[in-house]
Amino acid sequence: MHSHHSHSGDYIAHGVDPLEAVTNQAVKMKFHTYCLTEHMPRFEAKYLYPEELDSKHDESGAIAKLQRDFKNFLEHAQRIKNRPNVSNTQFLIGVEVESCDLDHIEYAKRLIEENRGVIQFSVGSVHHINEIPIDFDQSEWDRALAASGNNLKTFLLAYFDLQYEMLRNLQPLVVGHFDLYKLFLPRDLRVDLETGACGISGTPVSDISLINQWEEVQAAVVRNLQYIEEYGGAIEINTSALRKKLPEPYPGKDVGLLVKRHCGGRFVLSDDAHGVAQVGVCYEQALNYILHELNLEKIYYLAETADCQNVKLEAIPIEQFESDAFWRLYGKTR
Repeated sequence: MHSHHSHSGDYIAHGVDPLEAVTNQAVKMKFHTYCLTEHMPRFEAKYLYPEELDSKHDESGAIAKLQRDFKNFLEHAQRIKNRPNVSNTQFLIGVEVESCDLDHIEYAKRLIEENRGVIQFSVGSVHHINEIPIDFDQSEWDRALAASGNNLKTFLLAYFDLQYEMLRNLQPLVVGHFDLYKLFLPRDLRVDLETGACGISGTPVSDISLINQWEEVQAAVVRNLQYIEEYGGAIEINTSALRKKLPEPYPGKDVGLLVKRHCGGRFVLSDDAHGVAQVGVCYEQALNYILHELNLEKIYYLAETADCQNVKLEAIPIEQFESDAFWRLYGKTR
């Protein structure tokens, strides 16, 4: 079994358990590959979260702590990676790039290059629209929509345009939670099907496919997927959406079918765990989605190259994936 995206309470404020506990759980569950991908540090005060500011840390102190934590994470991850474990779980070291804005993307690119001997790959994701976080809480999501002129089509185009800039600059091997914007998307939000304007009239978003509703939005998604296909990246099936009670993982079926058509169907699996209880979470639901909604013929995972300096995507037939011992041991309980 594999996961290409994880976090811990040691190195991010919204994590729960120590990195050692998270990785010990991955070993206990006999993961074949488990990737350690703490967040790239943010360097501007406007992108700090309330949980990162307390009586011990003002803005400059909080930024300095993010830098220290990232350095400590890389050192800690190396120790875990190089340490034998009873399940022979392969730990790979990556980093998640939040892509707050173009400056943050450029900063992330430099920091990855500076640590190329340690960082083996990146998870490229988008967490902001108009410099406002869209996965922190409902009020921030609403504020991001308001900053898009209260127009959902404009909101989505801004998201996918920033995602495209991230892809062009970083070419991440793993593209994280492709449609994260749906986390706080109100299902009863009403939208004009022609213009994208939100208001008291219009059609509930629960009745439409946002990706297929507007040609411009679908074109932006296809552009991004074709670029990922061009440089050889993969889209993660991220089960954190399921543990947060969304009906589908990231990405949803509307995006997933476009991945099959325009990106070679290259999917990897991730739990995006932030603590022990989330390791391998909702994987059985993800298996059902993979088999019966996307009808995939293969699944991909990251493996080290022979020199152990780089990683590459490997594919396994879906029959082999479906017969993994993980499903017998943990499929019904996670």
